[in-house]
Formats: sequence, C-alpha cells, structure tokens
Amino acid sequence: MAAPLAVCLVAQRPARRDLLVAGVLLAFSALLLAAGDDRFAQLERGWVVLLTGSLVIVLAVGRPRGFVTATLAAVGGAAAAAALLMGATRLTAAKLAGMAEQHYFLQTRQLLDLLAPVGSDLRESAQQSIQTGLTVFGDFLPGIVLLQTLAAMALAWALYQRVAREPEREPLPPLAAFRFNDHLIWGVALSLLVVVLPWLGWARDLGGNLLVFFGGLYLVRGVAVLAAVAIATGFTGFAAYAVALVGTALLWWLLAPAALLLGLTDTLVDWRLRLARVIHNSRGQP
Repeated sequence: MAAPLAVCLVAQRPARRDLLVAGVLLAFSALLLAAGDDRFAQLERGWVVLLTGSLVIVLAVGRPRGFVTATLAAVGGAAAAAALLMGATRLTAAKLAGMAEQHYFLQTRQLLDLLAPVGSDLRESAQQSIQTGLTVFGDFLPGIVLLQTLAAMALAWALYQRVAREPEREPLPPLAAFRFNDHLIWGVALSLLVVVLPWLGWARDLGGNLLVFFGGLYLVRGVAVLAAVAIATGFTGFAAYAVALVGTALLWWLLAPAALLLGLTDTLVDWRLRLARVIHNSRGQP
C-alpha cells in the first residue's frame, strides 16, 4: 500500500511536502520488504516491485484520473508480467502453492505454540484445520493476491486524497457507485470455460484463479447494488452498518451468492439505473 501511495503522490505536479512523504513511504516499504528471508518473501517483494512499476507506467502513459481504470490496468499489467516471469523461471503453480503453504504454516505454528501446548487435542484439531485451509489458499493464491492488491490500492487511493496537498485525480467513488467496464464479464465466461472443459486441464489452475478474481470483482459490484438500494430506501447511518455487519456474519452463505448474482446480472440489467427510474417515477416528476 505504501509504494502505490508514493507513486500516486509523485505522478502529478507534486509539492515539496508530497515528495517528502513519498520518500518516507518508499523507505518504509523497503524496510518491510527486507524483513523476510524465505523464498515466498522474495516473491512478495517481486510482486510489489512489479505492481509499483506497472502503476508508474499506467499513470505516466495512460494518465487515467479514475480509481477503477487505473487500478485494474496496473494490476492487470503486473499480473501479466508475473505470469511471464513464472514461465521464464519455470515456477509452476504447484511450486508457488507449496511455498505459500510452508510460509504461512510456519507462521501459524508459532501462534499455535502460544495458544495450545504440544500434544493437546485442541492443537491437533486446529493444526489439521489450518493445514486444510492453507491447501485451499495455496491453490487459489494468485487470485486471492489480486483481490488483496485491489483492496490495498483502494486504501492507497483514498489516502492519496488525504495526504496530497492538491490531489489531481478523482476521489475514490462511494461503494454504491462502484462499477467497471461491462466487457469484463467475458473474463468470467472464459475462466469458467477453462475450468469446465476437460481438454483444457493444463490451464485449469489459471482458470480457477481468474474465476476467483473476477468473482470477487462482481461480488463487490453486487454489494454496491445492495448499498444503492439501502441508500434509496433511507437505510443509512450507524444502524445500517451494524445490521449489515451482523447479517453478513450470520448469513454470509446466503448473502454472498445473492450479491454475486446481482453483480453478474448488473452487467445486463443495470439495477441502479432501474432503481433511479423507479424513484424518479414514484416522485411523479415529468
């Protein structure tokens, strides 16, 4: 998050304070990246470098002012460069998943050493559950990392508006207004096709991770539709956030598929436009 924020500050007509803050952020990023010494930590450093470089190119060449366009272009460019490097270095998805599982298993084992003694039933049960979760996490690591990167970029973009003396780019849009190019629906279709067709088994890992990424995007888009409905009905404020938090915690298994369906169909239906028309007609305006 710190490195993209520094790039956003520098990639405009920065004031002296902006340059100073950017320098501090880059130094802080370098210290954090130098902390790890295993192979997975090296891959994390490489991803941050690719993402930062891709963002520099996007802001310098394309000069997008909006968050969604700039972020998707930067993440897409970094992902393409990472895929090329993986092919050149023969780093397979299986090796990447194995390194991720080992890295996070060592971290969780340190936590288990503090919470549960060796040989206890609780430790054995927790260790098996963690191992199962890490296996799934490793299989879909690229897609999860792309979604985490989008979230970090959103935070960096919001902080840029606060930190920059005279921000030149558009502010982060409210959740209810979140949308992106409708042509990305083809990413969902192609990813699903790769996963389903048996003769494309060699690309199934890629298709599954792209499906996780695009599914996460459309899930957030569906949540944006629900947020627009809540605002239109006057259900806002602290009570709305509290109900949303509790409802998500208790009914996530129902709300997540519903939000995903809303996000996918919003490409064709445009639920928020229909909602605006309903509100307009209900007020009896010509």
